[in-house]
Amino acid sequence: MAHALKALPELLSAALLLALWVEPQRFGIEWFRAGVLTLLLEFFVLNSGGFMAFLMYDPHTSARTRSLQVAALGAGYLVFISAFAFAFDAWWMLGAFAWLLFSKLQAIWTGAPPTERDQFHAGASWGLSVAVFLGAVLLSVMVYPLPPLGAGPEFRDAAGFNAKGGVWEAEPHRALAGGVLYFTLMGLSRPFLAWAYAVRTA
Repeated sequence: MAHALKALPELLSAALLLALWVEPQRFGIEWFRAGVLTLLLEFFVLNSGGFMAFLMYDPHTSARTRSLQVAALGAGYLVFISAFAFAFDAWWMLGAFAWLLFSKLQAIWTGAPPTERDQFHAGASWGLSVAVFLGAVLLSVMVYPLPPLGAGPEFRDAAGFNAKGGVWEAEPHRALAGGVLYFTLMGLSRPFLAWAYAVRTA
């Protein structure tokens, strides 16, 4: 049961993006805009999450050192994301970054003193995330036709995206579709990864 719960955060993210794809007005246009930008934010989460996971599960450093390293790294990324949020007047990025990062770290959390096997688990989880992320991004751009469902041109224009910009700007439903695919696959994989490494340590 505990392993199954590790799937929930990313499946919730997938469900939210699907709702925005089907019915963009459900939560308001700001939520739609944020949903379209979620995969871009996830890029930074993957970058920071990989470092944090490695530091959290380094069995050769003390708990105090690990805590300080993770805190320092987290503060650095927080400043970086805050600069983006300030530049685009999009403070939702801070909450979204925290949620997405939590989704990654809770999936590999054990609560026990770290071992080298935990570090391998963290590395495998990060590597799978990167592979699935790249696959989802490519598919979101390459698959034709991809139905806009409720996210038609009128919502693109209302959100301020450029019809002559990049693929995700011109067709924002593609970014949402990529996010649905990515978070669904990652959410479904979490229990299996947790179970596999738990079996190895049993």
